[in-house]
Amino acid sequence: MANHHASPTMMQMQQHQGQVPPPPPPPPPGVQSGHFAPSHQIAAMNEAVWLQIGSFSELLRVPDEAMHAYERALQANPNSTPAMNAIGMLLKGREAFDKALEFFRAIVQLDQNNGEAWGNLGHCYLMTENLQKAYDAYQQALVNLRDPKDPMLWYGIGILYDRYGSYDYAEEAFSQVMHIQPDFEKANEIYFRLGIIYKQQSKYNQSLDCFKYIVNSPPGPLTQEDIWFQIGHVHEQQKDFDSAKAAYQRVLDHSPNHAKVLQQLGWLHHQQSNTYESQDRAIQYLEKSVGADNQDAQSWYLLGRCYMSQQKYPKAYEAYQQAVYRDGKNPTFWCSIGVLYYQINQYRDALDAYSRAIRLNPYISEVWYDLV
Repeated sequence: MANHHASPTMMQMQQHQGQVPPPPPPPPPGVQSGHFAPSHQIAAMNEAVWLQIGSFSELLRVPDEAMHAYERALQANPNSTPAMNAIGMLLKGREAFDKALEFFRAIVQLDQNNGEAWGNLGHCYLMTENLQKAYDAYQQALVNLRDPKDPMLWYGIGILYDRYGSYDYAEEAFSQVMHIQPDFEKANEIYFRLGIIYKQQSKYNQSLDCFKYIVNSPPGPLTQEDIWFQIGHVHEQQKDFDSAKAAYQRVLDHSPNHAKVLQQLGWLHHQQSNTYESQDRAIQYLEKSVGADNQDAQSWYLLGRCYMSQQKYPKAYEAYQQAVYRDGKNPTFWCSIGVLYYQINQYRDALDAYSRAIRLNPYISEVWYDLV
């Protein structure tokens, strides 16, 4: 059998022929001898470049190009939290909250101590009406932020407490925003929300201060007429009917068919005096209100109340029927129908109407008072 010998190497062959090439040049700094930069280093460089391009595109106000760049950064590094955060912020700015929260959620899964991401996640949950998850996320943000003085964070917390009806906490959060940043971009919206909160708390003077502060520059989509309406309503709660009428008239000067203002003015005249003239004026306003918006059950109900005060029972019955047709589950409407039937001596019908009211709300005191 023939003997097989190992094949000579290329170096051995070249040495044998006396053609030894010079040694290769040394590798660049930072690169290990014998091979090029590892692929993860290239990916990191690509990520950094695309992040820079995205940031620059945002400065140039071309968000679509920025989004594309951040997506390329995420392709280079699927765990790039800066890219995820940038995409989430762009989506949040577009009010695409459902999509944005996916990126912020991915960040906190990678880094549970990222307070900024928790805050943004809380805001997205809030805007998608997931209040419990918003509360949990905001709690995590407050725990993990070293210095939680982000006005947007406290703004979101204020809205959350407002939605829950926790007005004291909401007031505290909104006040914190204005303390941190008096020129906050949503300052006028905060003053409007504080005005509503103070009205709910019967702090009428503070409520008026807030509304009057923003009446000439209301937060969108609200208009000056919306703010004057609130001012009128606060004066009405204070029993300052003349000031309330003046504020409501400011609205009608600009929008003569403003259904809610016509409703409020009608009820004001009804409350202010029992004279026939005052009740007649109230009816005029309320008839104009239902003409402007005939789907508002409250306007029909108040119109019925005014007709009752003038003992115009057929017209009162018709107005009450219109109210019930639009909101058949309102116990107050059925109670008033019971009063009407009682006044015209239809006692069995009155009892039926009262029974309906009680079934809808067993604790409605007006019914039990009328039944005594």
